[in-house]
Amino acid sequence: MADPVFERYKEALKQGHVAMLKGRHKDALAHYQEAATLADHRPLPFVSMGAVLLQMGRAQEAIAAYDQALARAPTDPQALAGKASALLAAGKRTESADLAQQVAQLEAEQARQRAEQRASAQAAAWTGGPERLLASAEAARREGQGDQAIQGFVAAAVGYQQQGQLDAALDACHRALGVSLGAPPAHLQMARIYFQRGWRDRGVERLLLLARLLTLVDDPATRDGVRELARTHQATESRLAVLAAGNVI
Repeated sequence: MADPVFERYKEALKQGHVAMLKGRHKDALAHYQEAATLADHRPLPFVSMGAVLLQMGRAQEAIAAYDQALARAPTDPQALAGKASALLAAGKRTESADLAQQVAQLEAEQARQRAEQRASAQAAAWTGGPERLLASAEAARREGQGDQAIQGFVAAAVGYQQQGQLDAALDACHRALGVSLGAPPAHLQMARIYFQRGWRDRGVERLLLLARLLTLVDDPATRDGVRELARTHQATESRLAVLAAGNVI
């Protein structure tokens, strides 16, 4: 059974994002404040409040909101980058530049770690074969190890895709979504397979769906993957330009 408080939290965030997209800053701020009340330990509502306050020209309040986010997650790249922008808007150029440099270093290190993880997963797919990964994922699913099962199914999908077995790759993705319908890595891998198959409309729709999902879920690796895939295909699909620029996620 879903946690009713968490469901209210997600809905408040969603309504905040909708209000932001429509330019209703005061409404967005109220929704994000509600989300913060419902899940005070999470940095995302405070990051979102900071973004709204910055757009409203309230730089000092934005800095305070970003500080609240950083108190909960000191290395959150969105909070750090947002605070750097707020400091710049407040005329604190030196502090902003120093923080922006820290953000660049942090993002570079995180990108390196994610690249190593992806390379490790791909190596495992080739070494053990996707069938072995699929079997391990099924075992993890039966034992209630949801995250491990999803990782295994997606790794199997990568292995099948590299071997050109696209039906098997899609099946592995569907198995991952059977563990959790909102698993971002599975949606991203499906989008990759759709584009490889030439199903451009399906690929675009999957990326747009994933972008909305990533406003509620903190998954930097998948966020990077969405941007990379959008940049690859934006020349032939204008709907992906906003994702390629990173303006939504």
